[in-house]
This record gives sequence, structure tokens and C-alpha cells, in this order.
Amino acid sequence: MKKKPNNALIQYYADRAFEYEKTYQRPERQEDIALLHSILKKLLKGHNVLEIACGTGYWTKTIASIANLVTATDINQEVLKIAKKKVFFSNNVSFIQDDSFYLSKIKGKFSAGFSGFWWSHILKSKLKTFLNIFHSKLQSDALVIFIDNLHTKNSSTPISRIDNEGDTYQIRTLEDGRKYEVIKNFPKKNEFAPILGDNIKNLNVEFLTYFWITSYNII
Repeated sequence: MKKKPNNALIQYYADRAFEYEKTYQRPERQEDIALLHSILKKLLKGHNVLEIACGTGYWTKTIASIANLVTATDINQEVLKIAKKKVFFSNNVSFIQDDSFYLSKIKGKFSAGFSGFWWSHILKSKLKTFLNIFHSKLQSDALVIFIDNLHTKNSSTPISRIDNEGDTYQIRTLEDGRKYEVIKNFPKKNEFAPILGDNIKNLNVEFLTYFWITSYNII
């Protein structure tokens, strides 16, 4: 029996934990990645940041270097173990194992929210639900930033299928040969405003060569 998309995704990232960050080492993507690091450092400086789906802490480490406080969440204990080792020197970071569709363990309000490479893994039918929960943990006027992949010819994994709801999928192969079907959506520029709705302001969407970044403030 095929696993439900979300269950398969959780298992995939647990199994991929120790090889995940190799994706950031690809030579052709270095210019984009450097720019994303620079943008995050500029925009999140001095903020109390809630990070969703932090994974192995690759972006958490960058944010921790300039933020006031960082609370980083992920559903996978396997990736959190790696993340904690990566930023053990930072006394301004706390990690919480939590489901991004509930965030029931998150207390207080944050002046900024960030998520890297999570938007694309959310079913289109659940995206607004996730955003409403995420936004509820943030202060009024809080800054929100998402970054994620563009589908780029000769660089991205091919799309394996499209379901009846328009969600797209890829077949991902781990180094040991195990294969997973993973949801991976690639939004167009004109899709962000309708999804985010009227309760935001200052929306900015930028498409680089291999990645996109969007930022806005919630009302």
C-alpha cells in the first residue's frame, strides 16, 4: 500500500537526514544560495524568529548569527539531532519537535517567521490551513519569509506525476538506492497573492535562477 503523501515525506526526510545538505553544495547554485543567506541576514537581524520545518538547521545557523532569538521546529527527531549539533554554540536558539499543521507546543508571539523549502511540500488544499496556523503564532505586523526551489531544467528532479488537485510529485532516490515519491509543488509568481489573501501587506516575490523567495508582513 502506498503511504499517504505526508507520512512518506516524513519518512523520506528522516532517512535522508545525513545526506540532505549536499543539495546546497551543487556548484551551479552557489550564487543563488549566497544571495539567500545575505537577504536573510539583512531582513531577520534583531528579530525573534519562529522557523518552521528547520530540518538539519542549515538556515537556522545563518539566522541565529543575526537574530535575537530563534525557535526552530521540525516534526523529525532525526533532523533535529543534527540541527542541535550544528548550532550548539548559539544560546539564542531552541529546538522544538512539533507538527507544522498544529504548532501546539509553540508559546508566545514572534516578530518574524521563516520557512525554507517547506511550502513546496504542502498539498495545495492544505496550504491556507498551514498559513493560518503559522500566522497565528506571530505578532501583528510580523515579517514572514519563505524560500524554496524553482523547477529548473537540467538541475531539478523531473516531475513524475500530477494528481487530480494539481499537486506535483518527484521520485527521490537516496544514496543507498531507496526511492520515495515526494510532493514538490512549484508555484508561479501570480499564485502567491491569492493564496496569502488580504491579511498581509508589503508582498514581495523574487525568482532567482534556482530558487524563489517571498516576504511580507501580516496585518
